[in-house]
Amino acid sequence: MKKSILTAYLVAISLFSFSQEAKDSSLSCRFMVFSDPHYYDPSLGTGGAAFQHYLDHDRKLLKESRELLIEAINLVNNSEADFILVPGDLTKDGTRVSHEAFAALMHEIEKNGKQVYVVPGNHDISNGESKAFRGDSAILVDNIDAEDFSEIYRNFGFGEAISRDSSSLSYLVEPVQGLWILALDACRYRENKSGSHPITDGRFSNETLAWIEEMAGRAAQENKKLLAFMHHGIIEHYEKQERFFGEYVVDDYKKVSKLFAGIGINVVFTGHFHSQDITIQNWKDGNFIVDVETGSLVTYPCPLREVSLAGDQLTIRSHFITEIPSYPESFEQFSMEYAHAGIAGIAEAVMISMWLKPEDAAKLSGQIGDAFIAHYRGDEPIVERYLDVSGVGLLGRLMILTKRRLIKELHTDLYPADNQIIIDLRTGTTE
Repeated sequence: MKKSILTAYLVAISLFSFSQEAKDSSLSCRFMVFSDPHYYDPSLGTGGAAFQHYLDHDRKLLKESRELLIEAINLVNNSEADFILVPGDLTKDGTRVSHEAFAALMHEIEKNGKQVYVVPGNHDISNGESKAFRGDSAILVDNIDAEDFSEIYRNFGFGEAISRDSSSLSYLVEPVQGLWILALDACRYRENKSGSHPITDGRFSNETLAWIEEMAGRAAQENKKLLAFMHHGIIEHYEKQERFFGEYVVDDYKKVSKLFAGIGINVVFTGHFHSQDITIQNWKDGNFIVDVETGSLVTYPCPLREVSLAGDQLTIRSHFITEIPSYPESFEQFSMEYAHAGIAGIAEAVMISMWLKPEDAAKLSGQIGDAFIAHYRGDEPIVERYLDVSGVGLLGRLMILTKRRLIKELHTDLYPADNQIIIDLRTGTTE
């Protein structure tokens, strides 16, 4: 009798496991990701000396941000996506008028039956540099706080949340039956000060990490697939990124990424660094995490990602905006040259300020621009010579020594592919 009860119990467990696996394999959906749109409302001013001065020290296509966003919306609306993820930096420097206009444009997507989910980036909340540009002057204007953010974007995640973290703007949603999405907020806007640059760095509080663990536990109990998106990177996208640009990966990323992998968060969609890059971290216990970083909508190559989930297979395809109304034919070339000139110009100015000869500064800064452009595009091609110092004086050679490793790593594409990829969510293997 006992044997028959045990057999029946084992059969029941087996049938339950089979039904759960069948449920997993039947989950199918599509979604799109675009990141860092840095929307800049034209009412804030697009001309004058002050605005031009800002552009001279930046890499973003701010004048074109509205055109680029509308083009992205058109691509999204013409896709088969069920929902859209936007991993932060929704606006240029968090002005209220830009947030309200951005939210109105997201409503145009939702009118087509596609849900939009957003999280804040480091530029979006309590930004001390929220400005309008009027002639020769840059004028502080109204920005928003965290409560304003959750209210303005109530229809884009916060209002549909299954659960919200009380210590951050993180929340949990179920966009399609069987799939849970963790929208995670690691931004440090509470520490921002008026008139000062917002904190770029990101950090999870212990309370938020505990909430994330709780949500992951619930997902496992209820047999939900679990993905996440956030602004900051969860792992490095090139060797020594923490050393050179540590503010672009979340603090204690090694511990946080290992925690995530251990509780079943294996794929995180991120932004922040403006690059198209996918990186995988594997551990000896078989756990893994994939950081799918999407480049900025206002920085070459102006990308969007289209993602298909079918059972345990995640397929990612990248699209690039190659024309907008103001540049119907040559936009791709223009956007690349614009980004390169912005990066090289900043590097050149710094070098000249350190008494480097202008001709040496120009040669070296151009190569720094080349490295960033390669990384921005993703799937970086192998180069035989990533740094040429021939003809550069001793001061220039010494100065570039501090950046030699960075230039090399930006040119080096870590496994796996960045723009077109299939990921097995059970094993972390790719094709």
